[in-house]
Amino acid sequence: MSFVVQTRSPTRAARELATALGRVQRPAGALVFTSGALSELGSELGRELVAAAPGLPLLIASGAGVLTERGEVENEPAAAGILWTGGRTEVLVVGASGADEALEGLSRALSDRSAKSAPTAIAFVRPEGFSPSSLEPLWDARVTRHLLGAGTLGFDPVVVDAEGRVSSGRAAALLVRGLSPPVIRTSPACRLLMPLRRITETRGALVTRIESEPALDVLSAVGESLAGQPLVLAVLSDDEPGEGRSELLVRAVQGVDPVRRGLLISEEAREGTRIAFAVRDAGHARADLEAAARDALRTAAGAAPRFGIYVSCAGRGSSLYGAADVDAKILRARFGEMPFAGLASSFEIAPHRGRAQLQLYTGVVALFSAPS
Repeated sequence: MSFVVQTRSPTRAARELATALGRVQRPAGALVFTSGALSELGSELGRELVAAAPGLPLLIASGAGVLTERGEVENEPAAAGILWTGGRTEVLVVGASGADEALEGLSRALSDRSAKSAPTAIAFVRPEGFSPSSLEPLWDARVTRHLLGAGTLGFDPVVVDAEGRVSSGRAAALLVRGLSPPVIRTSPACRLLMPLRRITETRGALVTRIESEPALDVLSAVGESLAGQPLVLAVLSDDEPGEGRSELLVRAVQGVDPVRRGLLISEEAREGTRIAFAVRDAGHARADLEAAARDALRTAAGAAPRFGIYVSCAGRGSSLYGAADVDAKILRARFGEMPFAGLASSFEIAPHRGRAQLQLYTGVVALFSAPS
């Protein structure tokens, strides 16, 4: 069961959750997403939710906007959430002074609670100081294949445990046990400016040659035909040609080395990885999300998905499409009335080749089903 309300009042948001709660038998957990001025009141909202839904473990995360299957709310104070039945839900929170310390603490906490199992983890972290390498401590945790989440919009995530205790920290997560692992698909909002080509030389995070051609020269060549000065991104893939729908990682071009004719991208841009340059594009974003949703539903066929979660870059939405509710309409067209809740985030987290990875300018679709 999902709910959404435009309000800056924690009391009214809690009332909406209570109304939704009355339509759900034996709820096991909840996610609540906030935007606008309501995001500043996370702990107060948590206390209101304790009174509205006693005994219900839940997590509150903030973003630039919120979403349900009924539509999107952007840049306005609002709350959207989802409640589910079945399985067991736990919450955990990590206090830390920086992103790397927070993710190390989150990794230890997740490892401690999943030593003999592989539950699904839904994690949210503050964005300051976060980088792709921040997630490396999670790679050895059993949950890493079933971990998704996002960066908040500058506020600590808040959790409420089953005893009604409210706490917040730089990172927080929900652990979901007893449901099948979610089907997770990612959809970058990019149009490739060239075919994927092999990186043949690097120096750390500096890509110096792409198929023996200076990387800066490759970027200059594909950028010549671009009108204006759009943000050019790097797209990485470890898939081989012909393997089907490629799993792509979008990364910023962080700088250039004019002497080596190289591009500073990230440590993930290794020799042998394929790379292309890309720009944000509404048409390609729409088509790729449709394909990702179709593939997710096909993969989940026969499992009767119960609900979905959608986290997407705050750079999508109406600023990309020039119209409201585009992503929500795509999800509704594919999944019908199935409950969804979503957040417009500062970055996204989703599995990539079996490991939790930072995603940029990407929509992440997760379908949750009853155990088969």
